[in-house]
Amino acid sequence: MPRKRKRKPGKSVLGERIRKFRLAKGLTQTELGKMVGVTQRVITYYEVRGVSPPPDLLVRIADALDVSLDELFGRKAIARRPAAAASGDSLRRTRRLRRLEDLPRDDQAALLKMIDAMADRASKRKSGR
Repeated sequence: MPRKRKRKPGKSVLGERIRKFRLAKGLTQTELGKMVGVTQRVITYYEVRGVSPPPDLLVRIADALDVSLDELFGRKAIARRPAAAASGDSLRRTRRLRRLEDLPRDDQAALLKMIDAMADRASKRKSGR
């Protein structure tokens, strides 16, 4: 029976850091996989099984996640970045906003006008106007 390696408290393994950075960026495993040229299953393998990706893939993963290799390996303190909220609702919202970029310009403008109008209406309700 294989023995699990004991790790030092506070130290996370590479797969956990990849997952943490992926979620902070609001990406699914499938989306990250497409960005780096592998399948969702491969990303799951690295995140869950703890297998280290080959060096060239590590570079692509770090680039896709906008982190340095030192951050990915846990050698450097993680630079404070505005965190994409980790809640499921926020991640869904982030994904929907990314889909907005795929729409034609006219449709984008129409949706943004609707959002502005609804936000203005909600703001007026809150202020009691």
